[in-house]
Order: sequence, then structure tokens, then C-alpha cells
Amino acid sequence: MLNRLIQSIYSWIFLVGVIVLIITANSFYVVSTLDKLAALEARLFTTNRVISAVNTLHMAVLRAESGQRGFLLTQDEAYLEDYTITLTRLEGLLEEVKISSQVSDLPQQDEKISQLISLSQAKIDEMISTVQTAKAGNFEQAQRIISSDRGLLLYDRFERLFKDIDASERLVQGEHLANLMKLRRDSVNTLIISGVTTALLIVAIFMLLKLNMRENLRHQRTLENVNEELEFKIAQRTQELQIYSDELSRSNRELEDFAFVASHDLQEPLRKIRAFGNRIEDGYSDVIDERGRDFLKRMLNAAERMSMLISDLLSFSRVSTRGKDFTEVNLQETAEAVLSDLEIAIEESGAQVNVGSLPTLQADKSQVEQLLLNILSNALKFKQPDRAPIISIDSRPSDPEEIETFHHCEEFDWVTISIEDNGIGFEQSFSEKIFAPFQRLHGRTSYKGTGIGLAVCRRIVERHNGQIRAYSEPGNGAKFVIILPVNGEPFANLSSQGVVENDR
Repeated sequence: MLNRLIQSIYSWIFLVGVIVLIITANSFYVVSTLDKLAALEARLFTTNRVISAVNTLHMAVLRAESGQRGFLLTQDEAYLEDYTITLTRLEGLLEEVKISSQVSDLPQQDEKISQLISLSQAKIDEMISTVQTAKAGNFEQAQRIISSDRGLLLYDRFERLFKDIDASERLVQGEHLANLMKLRRDSVNTLIISGVTTALLIVAIFMLLKLNMRENLRHQRTLENVNEELEFKIAQRTQELQIYSDELSRSNRELEDFAFVASHDLQEPLRKIRAFGNRIEDGYSDVIDERGRDFLKRMLNAAERMSMLISDLLSFSRVSTRGKDFTEVNLQETAEAVLSDLEIAIEESGAQVNVGSLPTLQADKSQVEQLLLNILSNALKFKQPDRAPIISIDSRPSDPEEIETFHHCEEFDWVTISIEDNGIGFEQSFSEKIFAPFQRLHGRTSYKGTGIGLAVCRRIVERHNGQIRAYSEPGNGAKFVIILPVNGEPFANLSSQGVVENDR
């Protein structure tokens, strides 16, 4: 159960999904933490800016007031140096305080800072008025202004408001710092948890991989054992097949010897039957009545047919057993040689034979001659009674559809040879019958022959790893299509798919 779970694709999908989910969650948390950190840093920056701005303004007011009092007490204008520098900077300081008031996080801080700016301006106006009065020579009047409660009240209000703003901003600053420290602690804890979780996942993945590798190794060893067992069985079966092959070869040799002996031993008594029959016919025909002469004629015809049958059967059996090695065969020259052998039959029937361009291929020359001879002989034999035979022989490269069912069809170059006549033809339904041994579509009295010629043609084509088909209609002649490899070898292609075994 565990092994099936480990090897299940769904378990690995689930594990990968968990890893992706954890990584995604960690990523979202990191992004969220960074956003919070950035927000806290922005708030701290704002608070620090407000605190820095109001403190700088407070120090400026103090320095200006200190310079003013030193000048009024000593009438030494050297004290006005800091006073003058502070006044030149004061406008920028007030602008900075105004800007910082707009970004403060406290809801009423803007109003307080506006009041602080107003008090600062009022205090500065009071100091400027006092200094100008002293510079005009009215030191006593300037002293009375300083001694009055107006300047002190302004500064007291400014001081209280400054402390209030500073304290509130520092309180917010402390809260932001506390939140920042809390966020840091949470981030560290989350980082630890994430690291531990990732480490556990990595360990789990490695454990699963190790278990999977162990399971694969076990399966591999099992497969090796099965392979060894199969190799042993194959070797055992090969040995048995070798025995069967040797037995089959021996049986084929015995059959070949039997065919030779049968042809020799059967032909000898047949020759004697025919010889003595001919002697009786020549020397004693005048003493034999009509019925006896008829019996004698039938006997001689049967002996002749028996002799032809034995010869054809021997030729049929020797297609595979007595085949020669393949050599380069020029079909053009072979066809001309066959037509030369059939010259008398062609002249007697008035046949016209048209031979197109034929290729050169690797084949058994004698068997190719036998193939063409048998088909052309049939074309001359099964002719229309009222017209001369017209026979066409042609070739072309084979179409891919014609050879797609052949084994090793891509290893050879293929050629399609067609032999077409205008003879009596036959029903297409008999196209599987005409290639079987001893099968005839017509009686022996109509056409001579043993019915084995096209069976020999089929065996020759099959030995050349090719295919032969027949197409016909009654009264419209017949067409034989032969597909052969140009660069073939004996029995290199043993495919029987699509092979049409026809008889005529």
C-alpha cells in the first residue's frame, strides 16, 4: 500500500501542491511584512520630521531672544550676530514646520502647529520691534518692553505649546518603535517556522525520493530476473525452433527427393504406356474396332496429362527449394527472350505485344523468365475467339499506398509491373481462385493445361518478397499487377498482408 502511494502520481502532485502553497504563503507574508515595515518607517520619518522641525524652531526662537537680550543689556551689537542669522533662517524654519504639520499622523496636530507658528511669528515680531527701538537710541523704552509681561506671556504660551507638540509626537514615535520591534520579532518567528517547515519538506522529499529509488531498484531487480527468465525461455525456445528447423529442412530435402524420385519413377511407366499405346495405335488400329480405338485415344490423352501434371507439380515444388541466387536482371531483355520463345504461338494467334520501359532489378533470372512466360502464355491461350490478342507490358515506381502494408517497405525501392490483355477475362470474384494449384475456371476440353501455372507465378513473386494481383471482367480481358523490390533479397520481406492469392 505504501509503495503504491509513493509511486502514485497523485501523491507527488499533492506534495508539490503543498510545497507551492507554503512557498506562496511565505512569499505573501514576506511581501506583507515589507509593506508594514515600509509604512512604519514612513511614519517614523514623519514623526521625526515634526519633532526635528519644532525643536529647530524652538532653538531658533531661544537663540534670537538670547541675542536680543544680550544686545539690550550690553548695547554691544556683537550679540546681534546670532540674532540676525536666526532671523534669516526663520522663514525657512517656519515653512518646514508648516510642511511637517501636513504629514503628521495625529489628528489635531495640524491645528497645534499652526498656533505654534503664529506664536513664533508674534514672538519674533516683538523681538524685532524691541531691537529696532534700541537701535534708534531708545534703550530705556526697549528695556521697558522687555520688562513687560507681554514677551514673557508669548514665550510661555510658545513653550507650553512646543512641549505639548513634542511630547505627543514622541509618544507616537515610541508606539511606532514598539510596533517595529514587534514586527521584527514576528518576522523572526515566522522565518524560523518557515525554515523549519521548508527543512521538513525537503527531508520528506528526500525520504520519498529515496523510497522511490529503492522501489525502482527493486522493480529493476525483478525486471532483470524476469528478463533472465525470458532469455532462458527464449534460448530454450530457440533451441526447440532450431530442432524444428533442422527437422523441417530434412523434411524438405526428403520431399524434394521424393518429388524427384516421383517425377522420375512416375514418368518412366508413363513413357512406356505412351510408347506401347502409340505402337498399338500405329500397328493394330486396323484390327481394333471403333470403340477400342476410342479407349486407346483416351488412355494416351490421360497419360499425356499425367506427364504434364507431374512436370508442373515438380516445377511448383522447386520454386523455393531449387531457387538460384539473386543477380542483376534486365527485365527488358528477359521479356524479349520470353517473347522469342513464344514466337510461334504469337504468330499463330496474330497477337500484338507492346512492351514498355522495364527496369533492372535483383532477382532470380530463370524464375522471372518463368513468371513472364506463364502469364503471357495465359494471355495468348485465353483469347477472344473473334479477335487477335493485344498484350501490354509496362512498369512504374510503386505508389506508397501499394506498399504500406509490406514489412521493411522503407528499406527497398519498389516497382510495379502490369501485364494487361484483351482476352476472355473472368469474374473478379474468382480472383482468389486462379492462383491456387490445380484450380481451373474452364474445362480441359476448352483450354489445355494443368491449372498450376499461376500458382507457380505466385510462389515466384512471394520468393522475391513481392505481391501479385489480378483484375478482370468477363469479356474485357485481364490485368496482372506485380509489385517487386528493385534491390531485394530472397525472402527479405515476409509480409503476407495485402497479398492477393488469386487463381485463374
